[in-house]
Amino acid sequence: MTKQLLSIASFLLLITFSISVFAGDDIDVDKKTGLVKINGKETFYLSAKNTSMMGVSDFALENLEHKELAYLKKEEVRGWRNGRETSDLVYQMVFTKSGNQCTLTGVSALFGVIKPLAKQIAGANLVQEGVISPTEERKFIVLHNGSFFEKPAAPNQGPTIIVNEKPAAKVIAPASIQLKDDKIYNNSEQAGVFKTSKDGDYDVIKIYNTADALVCTARHKSNDNNDDWKLQLEDKATSILYDSTNPLEKLCKYLVEKGIL
Repeated sequence: MTKQLLSIASFLLLITFSISVFAGDDIDVDKKTGLVKINGKETFYLSAKNTSMMGVSDFALENLEHKELAYLKKEEVRGWRNGRETSDLVYQMVFTKSGNQCTLTGVSALFGVIKPLAKQIAGANLVQEGVISPTEERKFIVLHNGSFFEKPAAPNQGPTIIVNEKPAAKVIAPASIQLKDDKIYNNSEQAGVFKTSKDGDYDVIKIYNTADALVCTARHKSNDNNDDWKLQLEDKATSILYDSTNPLEKLCKYLVEKGIL
């Protein structure tokens, strides 16, 4: 029953958000200054930070006096869909005063990110009289499956993170794999080792982590680029696409970015 109520609440919030943005409000963004106007009224800034060569930036959500209210950090989330590697652009939004955070999706570097972000923030009515509304912030965090940061109750007690029932997907940094002898390196740091063998018509790769624990056994039919990798993991078996260009590197990349290795 609790899960159903949370789902209904999130759905109603989403409907409210959609009506606010697309039916009633006129959102205008000055891409040079980051000034956002709602129905012609200057409301807040999305100031670009750490702009990349591709023109995609982090952003600071600021009031009209340029006081930071939240920080939106660009992240690239890699995964697999339909046997293919994917890359999605998301923004980790951390509210400056409370420490609460959530993940904003629905943006694309191809079409520009600042206006979709401005629409989400404006539609939620987060910035009111130059500050973040605590009520609207909490709704926003719930809507975007974020987490709440609570201050310690006593000086010797650490902070507590309260996570929604459906947390945002964990963001894992892109892997950069190098192989040397039997060692596997990710971004110049050793991630594990591998051993190769033959089993009839199949090449067999056993991959171990830095604690020498076996994390994956991979099989592939020798000299057949159309045969998928067959993986036996700790708790399941799966298959992934065999990349004939750098097969072992791509296999290790998959394991690292899935948090297996």
